[in-house]
Amino acid sequence: MTKQRTNKLIKRTTLAVMLTSALLSGCSEKSMESHLADARNYASQQQLDAAIVEYKNAIQKGPTAAEPRFELGKLYLQQNNYVAAEKELNKAMDLGHPVSQVIPLLSVAYQQSGAENALAEVDYRAEGMTAVESAEVGFYKLQALMQLGKKEEAQALLADLSTLDTSSVYKGLIDSYAFVLENDMEGALAATEALREQAPTNKDVLQQLAKIYLQNGEPEKAAEVYGVYVSQFPDDVTSKFAYAALLIEIRDLDNAQPIVDDLLVLNENHPLLNTFKGIIESANENYAKALEHLEIAVQNGRSDQVVRLVAGFSAYQIQDFEAAQRHLTMVASSLPDNHPGLRMLADSMLQLGENDEALEVLARVEGEQGVDAALFSKASYQLLREGNVIGAQQMVEKSEGVSTTAEDLSRLGVLQLSLNDIDGLVNLEQAVEQAPESVTSQATLLRAYIATNQLEKAKSAAKEWHEASPQTAAPLIYLGNIATAEGAYQEAAQYFDKASALDDAGNEITYSRTKLLVAEGKKDNAEAFIRTFIDKNPSDVQALALWFALAMEKGNADAVINHAQTQFNENKSDVNLRLLLARMYSLNNQLDKTVSLLTAVEGDESSPQAFWNLKGQALIASNNVNDATAFFDRWLSFYPQDKNAVLGKLLIVDSQKQFKQGLELTNKVLSKRPDAQLTLLKAYFYSRLGQSKPAWEIINNVSEEVKSLPFVRGVIARLHLIDKVPEQAVDHAKAAYDATSNSDNALLLVAALEMSGKKEQAFSFLQKHVNTHNNDVQSAMLLAERQIGKDRAAAIDTYELILTKTPDNFVVLNNLAYLAFEDKKLKRAEELAKKAVSLQRENADAVDTLAQIYIAKGEKAEALKLYEQISTAPIANDEVYLNHVALLLELDKKALAKRRLASREFTSEAAKQRAESLKQQYGV
Repeated sequence: MTKQRTNKLIKRTTLAVMLTSALLSGCSEKSMESHLADARNYASQQQLDAAIVEYKNAIQKGPTAAEPRFELGKLYLQQNNYVAAEKELNKAMDLGHPVSQVIPLLSVAYQQSGAENALAEVDYRAEGMTAVESAEVGFYKLQALMQLGKKEEAQALLADLSTLDTSSVYKGLIDSYAFVLENDMEGALAATEALREQAPTNKDVLQQLAKIYLQNGEPEKAAEVYGVYVSQFPDDVTSKFAYAALLIEIRDLDNAQPIVDDLLVLNENHPLLNTFKGIIESANENYAKALEHLEIAVQNGRSDQVVRLVAGFSAYQIQDFEAAQRHLTMVASSLPDNHPGLRMLADSMLQLGENDEALEVLARVEGEQGVDAALFSKASYQLLREGNVIGAQQMVEKSEGVSTTAEDLSRLGVLQLSLNDIDGLVNLEQAVEQAPESVTSQATLLRAYIATNQLEKAKSAAKEWHEASPQTAAPLIYLGNIATAEGAYQEAAQYFDKASALDDAGNEITYSRTKLLVAEGKKDNAEAFIRTFIDKNPSDVQALALWFALAMEKGNADAVINHAQTQFNENKSDVNLRLLLARMYSLNNQLDKTVSLLTAVEGDESSPQAFWNLKGQALIASNNVNDATAFFDRWLSFYPQDKNAVLGKLLIVDSQKQFKQGLELTNKVLSKRPDAQLTLLKAYFYSRLGQSKPAWEIINNVSEEVKSLPFVRGVIARLHLIDKVPEQAVDHAKAAYDATSNSDNALLLVAALEMSGKKEQAFSFLQKHVNTHNNDVQSAMLLAERQIGKDRAAAIDTYELILTKTPDNFVVLNNLAYLAFEDKKLKRAEELAKKAVSLQRENADAVDTLAQIYIAKGEKAEALKLYEQISTAPIANDEVYLNHVALLLELDKKALAKRRLASREFTSEAAKQRAESLKQQYGV
């Protein structure tokens, strides 16, 4: 290794010099002075990294030398590495470097690093220091004392510093501090402004002036001063940061942007800098970039109201409603009522389908004309769509106060009519009056008149519309339809003729003419007319529906269905055609094809309401409980208060005897949708749960007309049974049964009759019901149970009939096996008992029946195996338990039999007597 060879191989870059120094440090004997000379040489050439390495080598060679440390401290100060500068300068002073040279530099390091405590201890009058140097150090010390709250010490220092004889700007700063100590900010400002004229670029003058401007509430002036400061001292990151924050505060975003960009280069994940950048980008309408920076700010711990609010606003502008909702939700509680952020949050929630949550937010929005009408109407529509009638009504009430334009009034009117509020017509009329040229408003008003059977008003409105827009076909078609409804067929035809001559008549004129022919009784003509149209428009859903209705009346719907199936096969993505075809199959009693067609559609927010109703009805009609349950649960997940969805789900839970679940669902829906039918169902579920008091509270609040309804009388009958007044239940139960002779009502009437002491009448009724409803298994099982005591042969016949309907009916299998066993029909008994045990192997009663059959056949070992299968679990039935003991004794297993007898305490007198008899018989 030689010095010359190395210098030839490596270029003299900073990195190369560092590597060279490192390589040579272990194999050369350079002196401290040589290292110091090289360091000075590198420093003069601005090769500062190499200089630092050489200074450190010099210190290593001469650890007690003060000069290398002093010069290294100065170099660190030049690099703004104030902490390292403090360390080296203090060490240099400790090693004897002249204090007068060190302190001026050390005080700068302390001041820049915020080391107020250290600065407060500095000797500003050290021997050898000039008055100029003492003034600068003294000023820094004065600042430190004030920042530490040591005002008395600061005043004493100020008095001493005032005696310094110098014209230095720092003497001026000291004098200006007298005003600061007296809290005379006007005097301090005047003095500092004068100093700026004397030294326009002095960093301490500029910083003090900026701070005074801020304290006086003049941020714009402070920003101007900071701008000068940053241009002079661009490496002062702390001041640059403060400048950026000030520019953001005064909304001078154009000047803030380059400052923030420079700082982000130093720390791209800094939370506050990303906040600033997000605010700037949002103001420049670069919302996606704004959101990106603001989310970086949040991820790095900054989550204050400004960040969330601007992030939410930016997300909302680019329709990222999920992000808008996420950010705005975090600050919603702290926003004042009626804040724009609440509107954005509510609309984002509506976009995401969180309608109930949006309702809570909108409750805090008072509403402003021209601003909130559409938002309130949108909320009302979505709440109504999912069945939240109460919430929808609340939003309509808010919308009423702010709807002024024709569009607003039209929306409001439709919503009010949807809520059965007749005031909707008034608002629709006002909308048309404001904008007579609006086709939407005119058509909406006409439909509303027709729907409410106000045909004269409908005619008048249609004529006014026609007069205002004579080249528009729609009012003429409406007039023709009204005339059809009134039986004025010739007049209707004239209107349709006029409409046909206009360019915008469309297909609606064909549908209306077909309906006119039907109304006139010319159904063959109507079918021919619509078929001619279908020849040219083979997949027109409305036309196909008209053709199907006409064909169904004649009993020849197959041709229409085949045509629709062909069209659907060519375009299976047409949901409306799929629904029409499914409905055709349903009406043609081809339910399996209806279900098959609709199985392919799972259903979501975009699915038409007709889909949900049709598929729900088809699944229930096909008795597919599992699929129906899944479907209605999905339907309710999208529309939790939809009445048809709720009724379908309630039908399922009722069939499964899940009455508590039915009550919970009914209560949940009624909290948002008042409904008389659902309220009666609530009373029904209370009655099925045996809770008469809350059920009576509902029943007693309905009219006598409602109380006379068969369903309600069935509820009343149950309540009388719960209240133990069965005599009052009989007539009500009979009325319910006469209206709907299902299993539930049959059993209800039987219970009422039996509890009233009319057992023969109950038995006679039950026989008659089962004979006429041979698929009612539940009633048949009850009949067989009643027949056992009266006519065993009849009971057996009934049970055998039930098995043909439900071959795996465990109760029937077990009961029938026991009856056959009693009749000594062991082969049939064994066959039935084995099947019962295969269904419920742990059921002690079933196992006992089969075991007794084996014993009767002499197969006692097989019987014992059966008893051993159930002996490890508790056996509730004393008779079964003793049957096992008796078999053990017969097989001479006395010890085990004795233990089993000793381990059980029998409750019934018959069981106690049998146990004693066994003990005596076998001497155990």
